[in-house]
Amino acid sequence: MAQDYDKIFKENSEELIKSLALIVLEIDYGRLEEIPDDSQYTIEKRPDFLKKVKADKSEDDYILQMEVQTSDPQTMVRRMLLYYGFLHHDYGLSVKQYVLYIGEKGEATMPSSLKLENIDFKFYLINISDLDHYNFLYSDRPEDVVVAILCDFKNKPAEVIIETILQRLKLLSKNDLDLGRYIRQLEVLSKLRNLQELTVKKIEAMPLVYDLETDVRYQQGYEKAQIVMVKNLLRLKVISKEYIAEVADVSLDVINKIEAQIKAENITKLET
Repeated sequence: MAQDYDKIFKENSEELIKSLALIVLEIDYGRLEEIPDDSQYTIEKRPDFLKKVKADKSEDDYILQMEVQTSDPQTMVRRMLLYYGFLHHDYGLSVKQYVLYIGEKGEATMPSSLKLENIDFKFYLINISDLDHYNFLYSDRPEDVVVAILCDFKNKPAEVIIETILQRLKLLSKNDLDLGRYIRQLEVLSKLRNLQELTVKKIEAMPLVYDLETDVRYQQGYEKAQIVMVKNLLRLKVISKEYIAEVADVSLDVINKIEAQIKAENITKLET
C-alpha cells in the first residue's frame, strides 16, 4: 500500500518534515535556511526535504536532506551517495542525510552504508515505527498528530490511540473542511499498520457537525487533492498505476489521462 502515503507527507511536506526535523533531530526551525534543490546535474527525483542548517560557527554549517520512504529499496544507499556527491559539489558543505521509513514492514532492511575503495559512506535510517507516538500525538499541529498512527504505541491499545488522535484532530482543525482532510489522511495511513478497519469504525462513530463527504466544498477540495496525489505518485516512477488508482480512489483511465498530461507538460517545458 505504498503510495498515497508519500502523497500525504508531501501534501503537508514543508511543515510536516520541519516538525520531524525538530522532533526527531532536535533542529531549531530558526536554523533552517532555504536553498535551491535544482542541481545542475540530472537526479532521478528531487529530495523530499532540503535545507541549509546554520550553526553557531559558519564553518559548521551543513546541508540537511530528508527522504520519506514507503518502499524499502536495497539500492537506496547508492541513490543517497549520488545526492551527497551532487549536493557537496554544488554547495561545498557537509551533507547530513536521513531516510524516514514509514512502510508496512515497520522495520526497513535497506543498507544504509556502503564501503568501496576510497569511500566509506553512510546515511541515517529512521524507522518511524520506533518513534514514540506521544511526541506527535500531543503536538499543536494536526499534521503531526496524524503521523502518530505510524509510531510506537508503547503497548497502549490501538483503539485508545485512534480515539485520541481523532479527538486531537477535532480540537486542532480550524474548520470542518480541514478536519475532513486530516481524517482522510489518517484513514489512509492506518492501512500501513493494518488498522484501517478499526480507524474507519472510530471515524464513523465520531460526531461531526455535518457529513463531510456530501459537502460540496469538501468534494471539490478532495478532487483537486486526488489529482495532485496522482501526479506526485506518477512522478515517483516506483509505483504501479493500478496501485495508484486503488489508493487515490480513481479509475485507471483517469490515471492514464493524468500521466499523458504530465508528459505533455514535460514536452512543453523542454520546448520553451
